[in-house]
Amino acid sequence: MYTPIPHRSTPPRPASAGHPLRVTLVLAVPMLALAAALFAVTTWLRPPDAGRADREPTPSVALDSSAQNAEPAGAPVTRHLVSQPAAEASTAAPAAADATFEERIEQLVTLGMRTAQLAQQDEIDAAKASDQEVRRLFEDLMQRFADAGERGLARLAGMPDPGTDARDAARRVVLQLVLRTELARRHDAANAAADRSRIDPLVQSLLDVMPQASATAEIGGDLLANRPYLRLVHEPGVLALVRLAGEQAFSRPIATRLLLTLWDNLQRTGERSSEELCQLAMLLLADADPSRRTAACRQLLVDVRYRGLVMSWLRERNDLAVANEVAGLAARELPPADALAVLRELAPILPSAPGAYVVLAHRAPEVVATCYRELLASDIQPGMRKDLIAGVGMTSSALGLELAQLALQNDPSPDVRMQAVFALTANAAGEPAERALQQVLDDPEIAGNPTRLDAVVFALQNLEVGGHTNAVDRVGQRLRSMSLSASGRRELEVLLARSLPGGKTSLPTPR
Repeated sequence: MYTPIPHRSTPPRPASAGHPLRVTLVLAVPMLALAAALFAVTTWLRPPDAGRADREPTPSVALDSSAQNAEPAGAPVTRHLVSQPAAEASTAAPAAADATFEERIEQLVTLGMRTAQLAQQDEIDAAKASDQEVRRLFEDLMQRFADAGERGLARLAGMPDPGTDARDAARRVVLQLVLRTELARRHDAANAAADRSRIDPLVQSLLDVMPQASATAEIGGDLLANRPYLRLVHEPGVLALVRLAGEQAFSRPIATRLLLTLWDNLQRTGERSSEELCQLAMLLLADADPSRRTAACRQLLVDVRYRGLVMSWLRERNDLAVANEVAGLAARELPPADALAVLRELAPILPSAPGAYVVLAHRAPEVVATCYRELLASDIQPGMRKDLIAGVGMTSSALGLELAQLALQNDPSPDVRMQAVFALTANAAGEPAERALQQVLDDPEIAGNPTRLDAVVFALQNLEVGGHTNAVDRVGQRLRSMSLSASGRRELEVLLARSLPGGKTSLPTPR
């Protein structure tokens, strides 16, 4: 019913490996986040400059074409990866020049995890030295193996889905970085020589192995989505993943992102015109597969000539799943004013879409704030007003606090006022946050509604996280005397027992 906004005593950090880390060493690395609860494997290993002009030419690597159609989609294909001999190491190379690809990967895993530990422990000089060694070894690996992409993909395809093994998680990070770097350098080489004979087979092999495990699918999606690598030759492979998604045998979000990326690339490179893609999208609107319908809606949505058609189509069919995905796409990709217009038109079939408003508020908080003020002045669309407050509340900004105060004091909808409380308790100092909670407890439309009172209990946890023990005690005692639901009362007692000294309150529990 409401969008919880977590308390933030400091500016929010991007999610890393699953738990908060203090990383004071700046390594300028890609945050790959491949394993939940793995300590800091994402804080190390910056790839070298991929595709540099001074890199020596490398032998071609081909996919065994006779095997491409021998297996159904999703079947293991690692045995089809056929590479030409890699360039031999120079006699002037560093020690361990005869190490195999697999041995070098394991060395990088060990050193990378060590670098992360040193950074976490604030051993800055040691972490910097270790990081430099990791980078040197990674650069050497990529120079010595012309078929590093195929080797890395074959190793990745043979790994099971993630478990609790930290080395497995770190190994995926290294292998993903190998593939990321190899794709980039082959893309640069293909552009320079107008020859895609080395990059296209590697991209196809990646598409082929993606259905084998969820972790492989996630990595493949990260490497290919919103990247320039997918081209017309890969259309059958992408559509095969879309088909698997329709059969619930592959991730729909990943399949949709890849199809959208393919279409963007085809239009950008001129392999298909905008008009051709829109005509194809018109045909796919009626497709049984929701991934294709979503992709079709998005393709038509970005062309202002067809936007009204998409909105009309969505309203007529009341397709909630596709409407929700289209809302997210609009919030991410359209100009903010256009995105708000799309979200407003979707409101009849999609009464709440907080995720889209959070994305949009981070892109254009002033546009969101202006829209809220206009809707408030007209007292219309309370559901959209609530989502607007949720979105701007997540920005943790002065504007977010200002808008939340405006909503708390003036919005006629108790649900919007309650959403404002979440923003204020998450981002305001202790005293203003407590005032906001006390104010809604004075509000008859909230105090007389057990569901809304339960939401107050949830918002009170933000004060607990902020360390405002006395405020938790005062508000908690007042809540104890009110008409909470049975589950809300249990949550309150757990909160008070957890947050107050000795699990006791300064006031007796009412009989």
